[in-house]
Amino acid sequence: MITFWVFIFIICLIYLLLISSLLIGWTRIKEFRETDKKHIPFLSVVIPVRNEASHIQNLLSDLVLQDYPEERFEVIIVDDHSDDDTYELVKDFKSDLHIRILQLPYEKSGKKAALIEGLTEAKTDLVLTTDSDCRLKRDWISGMVRFYSSRRTKFIFGAVLYPASKKFAGMMQNLEFLSLVASAAGSAGIHRPILCNGANMGFDRKLYLRFINQHQRLPVSGDDIFFLHWIKKHYPSEIHFLKSPGLFVETSPPEIPADFINQRMRWTSKSRFYNDPFLIFIAIVVFMVSFSMMVLLALSVFNKLFLWGFIVLFLFKSLTDFIFLYTITTYYKNRYLLKVFLPLELIYFLYITVIGIAGNLLSFRWKGRKGNPGVK
Repeated sequence: MITFWVFIFIICLIYLLLISSLLIGWTRIKEFRETDKKHIPFLSVVIPVRNEASHIQNLLSDLVLQDYPEERFEVIIVDDHSDDDTYELVKDFKSDLHIRILQLPYEKSGKKAALIEGLTEAKTDLVLTTDSDCRLKRDWISGMVRFYSSRRTKFIFGAVLYPASKKFAGMMQNLEFLSLVASAAGSAGIHRPILCNGANMGFDRKLYLRFINQHQRLPVSGDDIFFLHWIKKHYPSEIHFLKSPGLFVETSPPEIPADFINQRMRWTSKSRFYNDPFLIFIAIVVFMVSFSMMVLLALSVFNKLFLWGFIVLFLFKSLTDFIFLYTITTYYKNRYLLKVFLPLELIYFLYITVIGIAGNLLSFRWKGRKGNPGVK
């Protein structure tokens, strides 16, 4: 029995240290304040797209409405063999903005290939990226440029959030996704960044092309995180998270459960290619805590000791997570999401365990294509 409770104590302690380090990292990041608005370098916004006919016009409209001078940026959209009207909608879009639409050559496919195509065609080394299903604030470009220019940096990334939702399922997705954003920010705050999102990113074009030349056999997606890890290895002090309550990008959540599961399996399938020690450590800790809770719950039908172990671990994890998420939701003014905190905690350990295993063993579908774990 002593060995059992020592095991529970060690798991709780490790998890506490992990979440505490992320929370410390979040608090260390200073909120970005607007700086000199006279600095207006020319830049490129590169956007890979595939089957986004229902979203692309909203994104183009947001780009037209940017408060950054239209003559100081170009938009390069690379179509990854869409089988809907995405290409035609972009081509026929009328505006004074300099928008180029490229079609990915037949022999190439995937988001990474589309991004490389766009970067190769870009006229400037300062590049911002976003996704075709995103909505942008009017000051997104100007805010990213000023943040990039205000410090010594090679790579910046900002928050990507789901739109506000009052539906139970929508709130669950929002809170779970926000936890990933908070983890990415917190790790950057302790100078050990692990995650980012290509929907809100800025970097030096030449560095990315250099990175690709050195890593030809990366998976067809996940280039944003692999690039982050490469920058971290070569320029560890020049990665920054843009912390601002208003400067974030909104993206569309998966609309049906099958899309949600496939998206998470796609993310998980890339984990076998990660070689960043801190990310691997976090992934192991989170999975082991979740797996241990599932095993304890299953074994509780045979012995009440396991039930008490589950209860202690669940309550400790929930309290730790709540403090972390309370801080983040307070900052982004969406504390109402905590209404679904307890239901999310009750299923989260099962979800992490199942997706963690399935994502490394089973195939998935994404935007009409089949993906397999371990395929580069």
